[in-house]
Amino acid sequence: MRRLAATLALTLLATLVATPAQGRRHRLRVPGPQLAHALTVDAFEWTLRPSKTVVAAGVVRLRAYNRGEDDHNVLVVAADGTPSVVTLKPGEAGTLSARLAPGRYTIVCSLFAGTPDSHEARGMRFTLTAR
Repeated sequence: MRRLAATLALTLLATLVATPAQGRRHRLRVPGPQLAHALTVDAFEWTLRPSKTVVAAGVVRLRAYNRGEDDHNVLVVAADGTPSVVTLKPGEAGTLSARLAPGRYTIVCSLFAGTPDSHEARGMRFTLTAR
Protein backbone atom coordinates (compact mmCIF):
# COMPACT_ATOMS: atom_id res chain seq x y z
CA MET A 1 0.00 0.00 0.00
CA ARG A 2 2.80 2.37 0.83
CA ARG A 3 4.51 1.57 -2.42
CA LEU A 4 1.31 2.32 -4.37
CA ALA A 5 0.82 5.65 -2.53
CA ALA A 6 4.45 6.63 -3.17
CA THR A 7 4.15 5.72 -6.87
CA LEU A 8 0.96 7.78 -7.21
CA ALA A 9 2.55 10.75 -5.44
CA LEU A 10 5.62 10.63 -7.69
CA THR A 11 3.44 10.31 -10.81
CA LEU A 12 1.34 13.31 -9.72
CA LEU A 13 4.45 15.36 -8.94
CA ALA A 14 6.03 14.53 -12.31
CA THR A 15 2.80 15.52 -14.09
CA LEU A 16 2.67 18.88 -12.29
CA VAL A 17 6.32 19.67 -12.97
CA ALA A 18 6.08 18.69 -16.64
CA THR A 19 2.90 20.76 -17.29
CA PRO A 20 3.72 24.36 -18.27
CA ALA A 21 1.83 27.11 -16.48
CA GLN A 22 -0.94 28.38 -18.73
CA GLY A 23 -1.33 32.14 -19.28
CA ARG A 24 1.82 33.11 -17.43
CA ARG A 25 4.26 35.42 -19.17
CA HIS A 26 7.57 36.68 -17.96
CA ARG A 27 8.48 40.28 -18.62
CA LEU A 28 11.89 40.90 -20.01
CA ARG A 29 11.88 44.49 -18.76
CA VAL A 30 9.84 45.89 -15.90
CA PRO A 31 8.64 49.43 -16.67
CA GLY A 32 10.16 52.08 -14.41
CA PRO A 33 8.23 54.62 -12.39
CA GLN A 34 6.59 57.54 -14.16
CA LEU A 35 8.81 60.62 -14.22
CA ALA A 36 7.51 63.92 -12.86
CA HIS A 37 6.77 66.98 -14.98
CA ALA A 38 7.41 69.37 -12.08
CA LEU A 39 9.99 70.11 -9.42
CA THR A 40 10.78 72.67 -6.76
CA VAL A 41 14.04 74.56 -6.32
CA ASP A 42 15.12 76.26 -3.11
CA ALA A 43 17.58 79.13 -3.60
CA PHE A 44 19.95 79.94 -0.75
CA GLU A 45 23.15 81.92 -0.66
CA TRP A 46 25.37 80.12 -3.09
CA THR A 47 23.33 77.00 -3.72
CA LEU A 48 20.26 75.83 -5.64
CA ARG A 49 18.64 72.77 -4.06
CA PRO A 50 16.28 70.88 -6.44
CA SER A 51 13.64 68.40 -5.29
CA LYS A 52 14.45 66.22 -8.33
CA THR A 53 17.30 65.99 -10.82
CA VAL A 54 15.48 63.79 -13.37
CA VAL A 55 12.15 64.76 -14.95
CA ALA A 56 10.05 63.73 -17.93
CA ALA A 57 10.77 65.48 -21.23
CA GLY A 58 8.10 67.92 -22.36
CA VAL A 59 6.70 70.90 -20.52
CA VAL A 60 8.33 71.03 -17.10
CA ARG A 61 7.02 73.31 -14.34
CA LEU A 62 9.60 74.60 -11.88
CA ARG A 63 8.46 76.23 -8.63
CA ALA A 64 11.28 78.33 -7.13
CA TYR A 65 11.58 79.61 -3.56
CA ASN A 66 14.11 82.25 -2.47
CA ARG A 67 15.08 81.14 1.01
CA GLY A 68 18.14 83.41 1.07
CA GLU A 69 18.86 86.97 2.14
CA ASP A 70 19.72 88.33 -1.34
CA ASP A 71 17.78 88.58 -4.60
CA HIS A 72 18.13 85.46 -6.77
CA ASN A 73 16.73 84.09 -9.99
CA VAL A 74 16.38 80.69 -11.58
CA LEU A 75 17.17 80.38 -15.28
CA VAL A 76 16.75 77.42 -17.62
CA VAL A 77 17.55 77.56 -21.34
CA ALA A 78 15.62 75.01 -23.41
CA ALA A 79 17.31 72.99 -26.16
CA ASP A 80 15.93 75.40 -28.78
CA GLY A 81 17.62 78.32 -26.99
CA THR A 82 14.47 79.71 -25.37
CA PRO A 83 15.28 81.05 -21.89
CA SER A 84 12.81 80.85 -19.02
CA VAL A 85 13.58 82.81 -15.87
CA VAL A 86 11.90 83.75 -12.62
CA THR A 87 13.40 86.51 -10.44
CA LEU A 88 12.76 86.46 -6.70
CA LYS A 89 13.29 88.81 -3.79
CA PRO A 90 14.06 87.23 -0.39
CA GLY A 91 11.10 85.18 0.81
CA GLU A 92 9.33 85.18 -2.56
CA ALA A 93 8.23 82.22 -4.66
CA GLY A 94 7.59 82.01 -8.37
CA THR A 95 6.95 79.54 -11.16
CA LEU A 96 8.41 79.06 -14.62
CA SER A 97 7.65 76.55 -17.34
CA ALA A 98 9.97 75.32 -20.06
CA ARG A 99 9.63 72.79 -22.86
CA LEU A 100 12.58 70.45 -22.42
CA ALA A 101 13.64 67.91 -25.01
CA PRO A 102 15.43 64.80 -23.71
CA GLY A 103 18.89 65.84 -22.54
CA ARG A 104 20.84 67.55 -19.77
CA TYR A 105 20.27 71.16 -18.71
CA THR A 106 22.22 73.41 -16.37
CA ILE A 107 19.88 75.41 -14.14
CA VAL A 108 21.52 78.54 -12.72
CA CYS A 109 21.05 81.77 -10.84
CA SER A 110 22.20 84.19 -13.52
CA LEU A 111 22.63 87.30 -11.38
CA PHE A 112 25.91 89.13 -12.09
CA ALA A 113 26.67 86.73 -14.97
CA GLY A 114 30.08 87.22 -16.52
CA THR A 115 31.59 88.82 -13.41
CA PRO A 116 33.68 87.38 -10.58
CA ASP A 117 30.64 87.90 -8.33
CA SER A 118 28.28 85.84 -10.49
CA HIS A 119 25.97 83.68 -8.44
CA GLU A 120 26.54 80.76 -10.81
CA ALA A 121 30.32 80.93 -10.27
CA ARG A 122 29.71 80.90 -6.52
CA GLY A 123 27.85 77.57 -6.79
CA MET A 124 24.24 78.39 -7.64
CA ARG A 125 23.75 75.76 -10.36
CA PHE A 126 22.68 72.15 -10.83
CA THR A 127 22.14 69.74 -13.70
CA LEU A 128 18.62 68.63 -14.62
CA THR A 129 18.12 65.59 -16.86
CA ALA A 130 14.99 65.32 -19.00
CA ARG A 131 14.15 61.80 -20.25
